[in-house]
Amino acid sequence: MNTEKKYENFLLEVKDNVAIFTINREKVLNAVSQACFRELYEFLCEAEEDPDIKVIILTGAGRKAFISGADISEFSSSGTTSALKTRWADLAANKLETGAKPVIAAVNGYAFGGGFEITLACDIRIASENARFGLPEPKLGLIPGLGGTQRLAKIIGVGRTKEVVIAGREITGPEAAEMGLVMKCVPLDDLMDEAMALAKKIATRAPLAISVAKKLILHSMSANLDAGLYLEALGFSLLMVTEDTKEGTAAFREKRKPQFKGE
Repeated sequence: MNTEKKYENFLLEVKDNVAIFTINREKVLNAVSQACFRELYEFLCEAEEDPDIKVIILTGAGRKAFISGADISEFSSSGTTSALKTRWADLAANKLETGAKPVIAAVNGYAFGGGFEITLACDIRIASENARFGLPEPKLGLIPGLGGTQRLAKIIGVGRTKEVVIAGREITGPEAAEMGLVMKCVPLDDLMDEAMALAKKIATRAPLAISVAKKLILHSMSANLDAGLYLEALGFSLLMVTEDTKEGTAAFREKRKPQFKGE
């Protein structure tokens, strides 16, 4: 990937095999347009093919918002037109969830509507103490359309999801940590340090093993146990013959750090 590439709506920084992709629309509290979703999807596709990127951190510019929601100025009076416009949002969310590279959402403030749903598609979420999560779509006569009724229920349960979607409950950063929506809630000034520390730790692991594990964990949400265990055993067997496994076991015996190549 060309790390010098300029994005219209994002900032990109790559260091220590970690790509920090920052939504850079602070004047509108990082509200996302379809152009934003398109750039996010294109970045994720490029990062997928870049061996120098092992982990991605997604965050928002400033100290108030991760993503405050969708840019409603794009909403059309034509339902068909609006539905077609969501294509890039769907592609981006699905790529976050199913892509080979792990993605950490560093939630630094408001995560409403599509912003909340984007965090749900990420692998791991860390929130700042000023973070707030909500799905206010019913106030506009809509429902969450980017996985809010589906992914959220799998993470925090049906009852709590109904409270968020139907009753409009907003979840604070500390509450999100208590209910398992985020891994950790930290002071805003510590958020990126926490996210980077975690990303660097993940980056030391074998890329192929991380990719297979991510897919199997996602599959476990819909598969029965027997099918899941079968796929897990198959994945384990396939990884046993990789160069990364040979390197990992050799490094363990020799008491050194492994040098994984994703092969």
